[in-house]
Amino acid sequence: MSKVKNKKEVSKPLVYINLKTDFGFKKAFGNKKRLMAFLNAILPERVTYIEYRHPEQFGHRAGDRKSVYDIYCKNDKGEYFIVEMQNAKQPHFAERALFYASYPILGQAPKGKVKIKDEHGKVTEQPWDYSIKRVYLVCILNFIMFPEKSARNIVIEHVKLVRLEANIVFTDKLEFVTIELPKCKQKEGELITMRDKWVYILQNMEKLQKCPEQLHEEIFQQLFEDLKLDNLTPDEMETYNKSILEYDDVILAIDYAKKMAEEKGEKRGERKGRKEGRKEGRKEGRKEGRKEGKEEGEKESLEKVVRRCFQQNIPVENIAEITNLSIKQINAILTK
Repeated sequence: MSKVKNKKEVSKPLVYINLKTDFGFKKAFGNKKRLMAFLNAILPERVTYIEYRHPEQFGHRAGDRKSVYDIYCKNDKGEYFIVEMQNAKQPHFAERALFYASYPILGQAPKGKVKIKDEHGKVTEQPWDYSIKRVYLVCILNFIMFPEKSARNIVIEHVKLVRLEANIVFTDKLEFVTIELPKCKQKEGELITMRDKWVYILQNMEKLQKCPEQLHEEIFQQLFEDLKLDNLTPDEMETYNKSILEYDDVILAIDYAKKMAEEKGEKRGERKGRKEGRKEGRKEGRKEGRKEGKEEGEKESLEKVVRRCFQQNIPVENIAEITNLSIKQINAILTK
């Protein structure tokens, strides 16, 4: 079953759900046991209990922008976990991550004074001392966020607020974890740790024909059984088809825009180089043309993603989340 509709599209029928789709991601991690196993593989803290929270978070004032998380939960210590799957690279990604993480932080502020009961049962009111619980934002990225040479082999990065001169963590109450799936180059026989295995599954599950021998743990055996396409109900299959179309449209739009940007950059550079009539001019012109073409291509990429998403009946609010554009900017693109 390819795309579940046309078996001739691939040489072998697809067996498993694509975890990079919205449906597949929530199907996998809507299970508490699996989510805890995943978090324990990538986080320093051990998670033994999870309580799912409502994924839609609103601002404190009327008219404030809302955030919709893929997975939002809390453990028995009161710590918060946001888990996001991102297929498209977005402008201001770091700032967006900060914005998303701010909701569970601000939400911990009590209204009025804090009531405290002493050992004798007496209740007193005291001002809040800003003691907050830790917040983790885990971003699973289907693109390379950190292309630096020093980071090209680092799949998982942990980001914290740091005192630069002393190289000491300023606070451990906020931690970002990025998982860049395209950097995962491990083969089945090289999977050793639980971290290795989870990253491999996220990157490759839809390409597999069976559960690899290295994934012998019960948590993975059950995951592969639950995420077989043949085990979906008709309603789930319909939802998955829509989800895979949305995923394909975004990926195709991005790939197309990248290709067009490269071609435009090359052509502009060559034209400028020929006009100057010097080898140096050709080289410099090509470099400048690539830069200009890349910038134009990125703009075209966003516009194409907006149009494709709209054609798939994705709400404008959700398109804003995908592209990081304002609703006004999206409407301007759709009315061109």
